[in-house]
Formats: sequence, structure tokens, C-alpha cells
Amino acid sequence: MRIFALILVVFLAPISGCGGGGTAGDSSAPAPPGSRGTGIPGIDGIMQEFLDAVNAARSVDRMCGSVHYNAAAPVVWDDRLAMAAYLHSCDMATNGFFSHTGSDGSSAGDRITREGYDWSIYGENIAVGYLTVSSVMQGWLGSEGHCRNIMNPAFGEIGAGLAEGPYLVSSEARYWTFDLAAPR
Repeated sequence: MRIFALILVVFLAPISGCGGGGTAGDSSAPAPPGSRGTGIPGIDGIMQEFLDAVNAARSVDRMCGSVHYNAAAPVVWDDRLAMAAYLHSCDMATNGFFSHTGSDGSSAGDRITREGYDWSIYGENIAVGYLTVSSVMQGWLGSEGHCRNIMNPAFGEIGAGLAEGPYLVSSEARYWTFDLAAPR
């Protein structure tokens, strides 16, 4: 029995920081009364700063590689997109990989749909190793494809999440996922 308990602890320890599935409102730690949030630090800890950074980036004309983008309308936060992003970050951090394809073979569209978002178009940016919202946004804006997602006027809603886990030589790297979409 002692060996079984040790194996169970070893198995569950890597996933203890990430949880849930279902919808964003399923968190075991509810948001304080009067506040807007999911109760999940991998989302709530970055939500407003992330939304502000994306809207600031979209507020000006910008070059994404060799393509010019006009300023785009602001986006709004969607908790379903945030949960899809957060769970993908958790998947990458827990299972030690870095890819748009989930460990179960899912695409970003699959994960967004699982959270109950009926999309007509979606995009996803991922990153690992950046410490702050500001630094990951700068990294994405310096990358043509990621920048195009940020500036795409077809996207009107966003969500993002992060989780920590081992990556290469770091024992605690931050895995970022940023989902953008427009509803049907």
C-alpha cells in the first residue's frame, strides 16, 4: 500500500498546478465577490494585463514581417478561450512538450470547441520561457506569423493562460498559450 501511495503522489505531483476541464466557471477556487475572474491563477493573474497589451498592440499600424496591418479594433476577453489556452499550457508543462498539437492529438480548434466556444475562425500563439506578459508580447510582435494573429481584424475575442513546468534546462519555465477567435 505504501508503494501505491508513493506512485500516486509521484504521478499526481506534476499535474497539481493545473486542473479542471469543462468550462471556465468550474474552478474550485471561486473569484472574490464583485470581481471578474475564473479563480485560476494561470488565467486571472494575467487577464487584464494581457488584454491591455493586445489592445495596445492593435491600436497602431504595424508591420508584421513584410506585411502592413492597419490598426485593428480592440478585442474582448472570453473565459472559454482563456480556459482552452490555460489547459493547453498545462498540457505542455505537465507532459514536457512544446507544440500547437495537444498530447491527445487535439488542435487549438478542438480545444476551443471543448470549452463551448462556437468559432468561425481561430488562431493560436504559443511560447515558452518568457517571464512576463510584456516580454511574451514583444516576442510575438517580432515574429511575422504571431504578429499577424495579433493584428488580424477578424479576431474579436481572446483568452490566454500560462502554466509552469520543466523545459530543456529550466525546471520552471512558463508555457504561454494565447487563443484568438470570432464566434459563428
